[in-house]
Amino acid sequence: MAVLGLSIGYSLTSTIGPPESGKASLNRWVLVIVIIGILIVGALFSLIYYSTAQVSSKTFSYSPPQDARGSYSSLSISNVDGLVTVVPWSQPTVLINGTVTAKGLGSSLSTVNLISSSSNGDIAFQALFPASAGFFLSQSYTANINVFVPSTIRFTTVQVSNVNGGVRIESLNSTIVKLTTVNGGVSVDCVYCLSMTAASTNGNIAATFAALIPEGSYNLTAPNANLNFTAPSSASFRLSASDLNGSIQILGFSGMFTTTQTSFNHTFGTDGASVNIKSVNGQITITGT
Repeated sequence: MAVLGLSIGYSLTSTIGPPESGKASLNRWVLVIVIIGILIVGALFSLIYYSTAQVSSKTFSYSPPQDARGSYSSLSISNVDGLVTVVPWSQPTVLINGTVTAKGLGSSLSTVNLISSSSNGDIAFQALFPASAGFFLSQSYTANINVFVPSTIRFTTVQVSNVNGGVRIESLNSTIVKLTTVNGGVSVDCVYCLSMTAASTNGNIAATFAALIPEGSYNLTAPNANLNFTAPSSASFRLSASDLNGSIQILGFSGMFTTTQTSFNHTFGTDGASVNIKSVNGQITITGT
């Protein structure tokens, strides 16, 4: 019993003894560090919000002169970020206009260069942006470019290149067409196109043709996205389609079907135009109207 009493007494003495100053000091330091961390995170979020809230924009307009015949021959548009549209209108001249936008802390519209040239009916327009910079690479620039072309002329060549924006072409009349982008979609509607190349790495491609020229060549490539090819159901063409991880679907033509083959070759009608469609991870759809 004496031993038990000593044990209880020792336990009580240890419990009600003076506080350990080392632990209290450590707790205070932990609290200070947590508060400082919260303040730093709050300041960072405030800076990021303030940076993204900085937005300025301006419009632009350019009317390239006609050639000696009062017409145009070729059109070349180059962009980095933003949508490019080419549409017909009833006027006899070409008009290029749009909006440039700068976002982010320290961004400036004066660093965006719009370069235009025209010689003998060959039109070139290019938007050049500075490299991303600023706090956390927060500066960004976009240019939405609209091109209005006379509906009565046929271009020899139309080229549009983009990086982080889409390409949209309506009622195009051109012998040669080249459309490329990396992270945007491509939508093109051809009234007359003899040679067509459309490519996007990560964006969908939709191409519609009023007619396929017998000696024409039509090539669509989108490794990581879907492709839609639409032509008259009466058209004659040689199809070569490949899709490594997707499927190939035929609609609106005789013998409609879906195949999971990685490649498919078929002649519609009697030979005719060459159509090549390639994807890796997307869906390919060929539609007859």
